[in-house]
Amino acid sequence: MNKILYALLTLLAFTSCANSFNIQGSSNVSSLDGRKLYLKTDQSDSLIDLDSCDVVHGQFAFHGTVDSTKIAQIFMDDINLQFPVVIEKGDITMKLDNTQQRVSGTPLNDKLNYFWTKFIQLRNQYAEIDHEESAAIMNGQDEETVNAQLIKKALGVYDKGDKLFTKFITENFNNILGPWCFLTRISYETTPNAYPVWMNDYMYSNAINQLPSWIEYIMSKATDTFKQNTQIKEFYKNFQQAQKEMNGMVDPAGLADAAGTTPNAAVAPPTPAQMAGDSIPK
Repeated sequence: MNKILYALLTLLAFTSCANSFNIQGSSNVSSLDGRKLYLKTDQSDSLIDLDSCDVVHGQFAFHGTVDSTKIAQIFMDDINLQFPVVIEKGDITMKLDNTQQRVSGTPLNDKLNYFWTKFIQLRNQYAEIDHEESAAIMNGQDEETVNAQLIKKALGVYDKGDKLFTKFITENFNNILGPWCFLTRISYETTPNAYPVWMNDYMYSNAINQLPSWIEYIMSKATDTFKQNTQIKEFYKNFQQAQKEMNGMVDPAGLADAAGTTPNAAVAPPTPAQMAGDSIPK
């Protein structure tokens, strides 16, 4: 009896260890020292805390166990630090500095770090174009001419982003990063004020016009694993319904039918806030 009990306890301990994660973080951001950080993820359309810790002399740590791979975000109180991390078994290292964010140590986090670094670099290029526009106007150049030239430059950055998202998603169809990245792009590009003010209307319109064909392209290439993801299935169902309504092929969901009944309105597509804790940087 004691041998059986010992064997069961050993098995439970091994299982717990196999599914445990350990995050060791460091930061040189002085405003974080002494503050409490929270590791949050989505569960049933609400945020839950996986763990919390204090930043002490630039060091912080999160620990816990997972029943499945998740993507989480680091929060300081209610402020999302825009630092996504894959919660998977293993030892994870995070670095949160004034000049860079880095997460590494497990296979999916290494992949996520590559993508997120490239994405932030592209976002910074929009900010640089914005500064270039301000400087040109202050130097007396014609605003309309300057903006027309810089919009072309911004479209070049957009094209790089399109290639980055497409490549990363297709390479990660069969793990959590593919669906997360797919919905992250859609959420970002359907945010009305995602770009600097003077270029926002043009860039937003460009994104909205291109997204439908991009979505269909991704879905045409997607594996069954990607297509069967619960959030992808829900999003794509709603997307197809919206496209049919726009093309006049079906009546809008939520309108009363001939019998006087009201069909269920389409559920809003999931966002990265529901997948990873909050929205991505603007």
